Amino acid sequence: MAQHEIFVDLNHYRLTHGPIMVSFDTTQLCNLRCVHCFNNSGDQAPNPDLPREQRLDIARQIAEMHPFNVCMCGGESLCCSDLFDIMDVLRPHVGKLSMVSNGFLMTSEMARRLVEHGLDLAQISIDGANAWQHDSFRGVQGSFDRAVAAVRNLIAAGISSVDVSMVPNRLNWQSLEEYTELCYDLGVHQIRLMPFLPSGRGRSVGRNLMLDEKQYFQFCRSLERLDARYQGRPAFQWGDPIDHMRRMPFNASLGLHSYSMEIKANADLTLSTYLPVLVGNCTRRTLREYWDGGYKNLWGNEQLTRYTDQIRNIYDLETFEPAPYSGETIMIDILEA
Repeated sequence: MAQHEIFVDLNHYRLTHGPIMVSFDTTQLCNLRCVHCFNNSGDQAPNPDLPREQRLDIARQIAEMHPFNVCMCGGESLCCSDLFDIMDVLRPHVGKLSMVSNGFLMTSEMARRLVEHGLDLAQISIDGANAWQHDSFRGVQGSFDRAVAAVRNLIAAGISSVDVSMVPNRLNWQSLEEYTELCYDLGVHQIRLMPFLPSGRGRSVGRNLMLDEKQYFQFCRSLERLDARYQGRPAFQWGDPIDHMRRMPFNASLGLHSYSMEIKANADLTLSTYLPVLVGNCTRRTLREYWDGGYKNLWGNEQLTRYTDQIRNIYDLETFEPAPYSGETIMIDILEA
């Protein structure tokens, strides 16, 4: 029998022994006042940011897990005073570094420095086809022009994949064609659409801005027509926040473990950014301890699925208790139990 040599890439081997994707809220600070903000980011955020050394320690913990992609989130990630130091810790040990941003601080100089520190991918929030739609939703005049400029600055700095996100709402849902044309002209790679969630600040405005079922249907029909017209340039992605609450427990029932970890700005560890369910804190135990101690299999936890079964669609978040980002939480600490 012929012998075959098998070469194993140790970097890929490590990926199977840790999360593929890590979402790290580097700060809860934010320079906008978005009416829909589901995690109440800003100066009055319910949980304080970590001190610098603890933020860097979490970055080191992430680096030791060797994930394929780390997304630096917030809050507004560019409001994090240690962002470049965090990137320098992560860059040698992860496959891709990405970030989401409102773009307000994304000058050409900022974009250049982010590329120098290893940024690969970026997503900028643009919530309308014009300044009135976007600025009304984001709470700061001039934020639309800054977001559009941010996309241009990132592309000019050499970021190969610049995406935008939009939350369809009653201010912008009928302007999808103009919005897509804007993104095409800017050279956007992908448009990510996320439904309005009645959570955090979004809970107080709720049905005043959320689309009803008929409007969502009409919006999706428009989306199908535009997708056929533009042939993936830009591509469209529908980010359903409820999907993983159905898919991940099912995957767990088949013996598959989670592929991601989510770390909040105060080091709390959660399985879903949309639920008030915490499973630990990275200042008490390490990410590796949590992952090996059961985090990767937690979507099969009966206590967790009792909560996720209460949410069949986004409107159920209006009545879910405790309300996400209200300051009350449900603790399922897998290492302290």
